[in-house]
Parts: sequence; structure tokens; C-alpha cells
Amino acid sequence: MATQNGAAQNTVSDWLASAHPTPEAAHREWNAAGIALIPTGRVFDAVRLPAAIVHRVVGSALPELVRARLGNGAVIHDAYEPGRWYYALVRPGTCAQHDAYRLDGGTWLGIPEAGRTTRPGAYWIRPPRHREDFYPEDGITELIRRSGEGPTRPRTLPELDTIEQSCRALFDDNGPDPSPQHAAAATTQARNHLTTLLPVTQEAATQLPLDHTTQARLARALAEAYRQLEADSSSLNLARQHAHAKRLARCCLDQVRVLRELEGCGWPGGLGAP
Repeated sequence: MATQNGAAQNTVSDWLASAHPTPEAAHREWNAAGIALIPTGRVFDAVRLPAAIVHRVVGSALPELVRARLGNGAVIHDAYEPGRWYYALVRPGTCAQHDAYRLDGGTWLGIPEAGRTTRPGAYWIRPPRHREDFYPEDGITELIRRSGEGPTRPRTLPELDTIEQSCRALFDDNGPDPSPQHAAAATTQARNHLTTLLPVTQEAATQLPLDHTTQARLARALAEAYRQLEADSSSLNLARQHAHAKRLARCCLDQVRVLRELEGCGWPGGLGAP
């Protein structure tokens, strides 16, 4: 099975590299950095979708849920700017009716190596399974159509006071020593709080200008949140599991702080506005 998977990846890699004027150069870039700059327009075109569209349609900003709900076809998530863009590979010459989203032919796009399915950096949220595994044109049309249904951001903020109080309680050194059950419950609770906050902070990352004073801190907060969510705490001993719960809680507090700052400056039009 491993040999078959490796052969399939090699086939996909050769197909992607064939779009490069010098395919060997694409393979060298993948070997060196995991990303290769490859031009669109010949072997594949690409449609660039703002994360706000994708997350609104699939109902989540969490990578595992986006991956499960996007459907078939190759899609890249550019995580250098957390949550900002998704790139769907489409058959050359299609999606002409979506020129506002389609990259011009000859645009050099960062293409992850075939097996790169996690951060950091650009990765395949939906990796190509075979040659010409294009995202369907009607799927692009449906995504864009459905993006116009409903608000452009969550209508209400989570209960920030409740989340903050719960997370700060984990740092109370005057409480009893944590039991295994308490550490497990604290980890689950902190994870739940973080997954509640993420869609809102992710939405902020897609809408704030790149030069906004909060953008850099927001990007760092999102990157750390995903790093902690992806950490496996199932095999940690009691002390380490409790420490992991505290790291998750700290991520929550960082995001609560940023959301309150944005709400105070009226981002955008007032968080929680109907």
C-alpha cells in the first residue's frame, strides 16, 4: 500500500511539474522547500477564493472540517496569511464566468509538493488524488453562489466573558492539584472554547487590511492556536496534559484580547452587529 501511495504521489508530482517550463526545477524546489512556483494556464488554471467565502459556505474555519466539506478536487490553502486564500485547481480555459476570482494565465502560483497536507505554509487542504484531479466548475459556481447567502461574518460574538473566566481559572495556583479527570476535562473545555473562537478570529484575518495594526498579532494568535489544536495530548502524563490545557487556554485568552480590541475600534461596522 505504501508503494502504491508513493507511486500515485510521483504521478501527481510529475503532472504538476509538467506545467513548469523546466519540470526538473519544480522537483528541485519541492525537495528544497516543499513549495514550487509553477505557472497557471497550460496544465491547470487556478481560482483564488477568499477564505471568507469558503468558511461561510462550509460553516467552519477548522481545516479538518473544511477538508471534509469541500468535496472532491484539488485545493490549496495558503496558510502564510492564515485563512486568507484558497486556490482551487481547475481545467484550463474553464470558469471564465468567474474572472474576478480566476488567476490570469501565466501567474506563478506556489504549489505544495503532492504529499504536503499540513502547515506551516501553503499546503493541500484537498490534495490531488490523480492527474487532472480538478475542482469541478459547477462546484466553484456553487461556492460563489452560496457565499452570498447570509452574513459576511458571524453575527454575534461568542460569550467572551465566560470563555475568559473559564480559561483564567486554569491558572489559579490556589486550587487543588489537578486529577487526571480534571486535566482531561480542562483540555476538552479549552479546545471547545478555541474552536468556538476560531471562526470569528479567522474571519477577522480575512477582512482586515494587511497593514492593520492588529493583523500581525492576529496572524500569530491563529498560527499558535492551530499548532496547539494539532498537538496530540492523548499520551501525555498528568503534568504535561495539564500544561497542554493551559497552552490551549492561553490561545483562547490571546484571541479574546484581540477580539475585544477589534470590537472597541468598530471592526468592521461593529462585531455582533445585526
